[in-house]
Amino acid sequence: MTEDPPENFRDKFRSKIEGCERLLAYSGGLLDDWPGRSVENISDGLILALFARSLDTTTASVRLAADGYGAQASMLNRSLFEDMIDVHWVATDEDEAKGCYRDHLQHGRMLLADAIVKYPEYYAEIELPGFVPAERKALDGDYGRFGHKSWTKVNLHERVTLVEDHWTEEAGRRTLHFFHDIAHRENNQTLHVSSATLGKKLEFSDDGELALLVGPSEDMVERALFGSFWILDATVGLVLDRFGIDLDEETRGAVFSARDFITLSEEQLRGTGRNERCPCGSGLKFKRCHGA
Repeated sequence: MTEDPPENFRDKFRSKIEGCERLLAYSGGLLDDWPGRSVENISDGLILALFARSLDTTTASVRLAADGYGAQASMLNRSLFEDMIDVHWVATDEDEAKGCYRDHLQHGRMLLADAIVKYPEYYAEIELPGFVPAERKALDGDYGRFGHKSWTKVNLHERVTLVEDHWTEEAGRRTLHFFHDIAHRENNQTLHVSSATLGKKLEFSDDGELALLVGPSEDMVERALFGSFWILDATVGLVLDRFGIDLDEETRGAVFSARDFITLSEEQLRGTGRNERCPCGSGLKFKRCHGA
């Protein structure tokens, strides 16, 4: 077991780590000096709460990936993806989101009361609230008897379908569904114990000896960094649009393009003038992007 990433590890992923850090720095700066309109309703508050939660999750994910813990970063990306979908769902169905927030909070109180009543020796002085049986039955139906269903009352697959129109171009919608169908599935499998995840921690030598793989490695780091970037980018994009925050083209190219995750061919590198637009699609001049 090693405590540090492999030699030259950070150099190999430096540009991708820095791309994530630029997006995080810009996003955090929005909250430090808010340039958008004021909060006007509960839906605005829910969106900003999910945005703040996403910032913390992305920060943790990027730090883990930068230290060589790509699998653990991917586990966090599972949560990050669902938060991103929920941000778009709130913006899509604001009235439903408002009611779900209220009802899910109430259901959570009911479940907590169920748990507390089983341990009177610890909570003897707590007076538990009473609940209307009909209301409890209805909320159990919406959120599950044990609270195992989403606070939105809609499963993730259905929520992705409900929000896909926020991606106006076909390529964007296809990437959204790729993240749901492939990346999120793998992240979910990584989080929970499965044959695939257990197998990644075992290694057999030619003579049959067993080794346990523990500590930093390059495994899953690049995909975790790209996942963190793309998911937070989608969340921030909705926040900018909703609160009327202008984004100049230079900032858009420097912060929001996935240029650090795009590799240009030798032909593209040789054939692009320094003052021409970079072929990676960032919108920046070549000399300030891949030609730097």
